[in-house]
Amino acid sequence: MKRLLMFLLVVSLLSACQMSEAEELSSGEKLKKVVQSLDKEYNIRTATIDDKRNIIEVDVPNSKSSKSMQKEFKKIAKTYNLENFRLEINKIDLEKAEKQRKWLEVTSALYEKIKNDSQLKGVLINDYDIKVQPQAYIKLYIPYSSSNSSASSYATNVKKKVQEFLTTDNMQKIIKQEPYKLEIYSNDEKLLQS
Repeated sequence: MKRLLMFLLVVSLLSACQMSEAEELSSGEKLKKVVQSLDKEYNIRTATIDDKRNIIEVDVPNSKSSKSMQKEFKKIAKTYNLENFRLEINKIDLEKAEKQRKWLEVTSALYEKIKNDSQLKGVLINDYDIKVQPQAYIKLYIPYSSSNSSASSYATNVKKKVQEFLTTDNMQKIIKQEPYKLEIYSNDEKLLQS
């Protein structure tokens, strides 16, 4: 009986300490603790906290269980008095995300090349949504209409210059023999080079 009372006293003290710690934290610190706690098991890639709408949005690998994460979130949120927050889970394909990151690096370097090369003046990269499945896809636009007599030769020159750039040692360290598709379009969106 005495041991049982001692155990209950210790449990009560630990709970009180945990609650007082949770109460002393600011709401931002509490939210950060919740995300950190979840990250240990669920490998959170990114997290966004919207405290106006009471939402925590996380990106996790598509191999993780949403149900167990929601259950764990509710338990942790209760500890920090954040039961009014909702967890939104976005499943991501890590392989695809890594390819997108890699090709974003490639197109960023290509953007710098285009910006600094007078022979590529006016060329635009369409990289707002880098498509990487089944292979990377780079879409460039030249500053000529397809009806302009110079468009075809300019597109050929752009393709040559870009391919030369993509085969440099620095770019090959990133690309690593991965196949990609390069297409050059006129400013009226007609395909000129593929």
